[in-house]
Amino acid sequence: MARMGAMHITAMALKIKSNDDRIKATAAAVLLICRARLGRGDFGGFISASLEDYRADTDGFKEAFPRRDMEAAHDLAMMVDVIKDAKRREAYQQLLAAVDVVLARIERNKTQFNSLTELDNYLVASLKKFE
Repeated sequence: MARMGAMHITAMALKIKSNDDRIKATAAAVLLICRARLGRGDFGGFISASLEDYRADTDGFKEAFPRRDMEAAHDLAMMVDVIKDAKRREAYQQLLAAVDVVLARIERNKTQFNSLTELDNYLVASLKKFE
């Protein structure tokens, strides 16, 4: 019986509430990695590939992006430095706007996630236009 109680407490600890910093951190990581991919000229699969890169090597991500918050992702001067092509910059700005809408919807609806995988799947589904 005590064991079931411990499992219940552990499950509760995994709950990611709508105001959890991990949501914005994941969104910022997606944006920063997508920006780098656009700058390199990559095509397609931006959201899922960026999430896979982020989850597979968080230390490498931290090293590659010393500034890794939403403010850094919205830094237009950096966007111009990284993405030379105007059409790709426009695509990135559309992605920025879409991510802002998704984050606002998560907060407004008080959406909760049971795992990082569930959060990642939600972002991929919500941003499928950029896949």
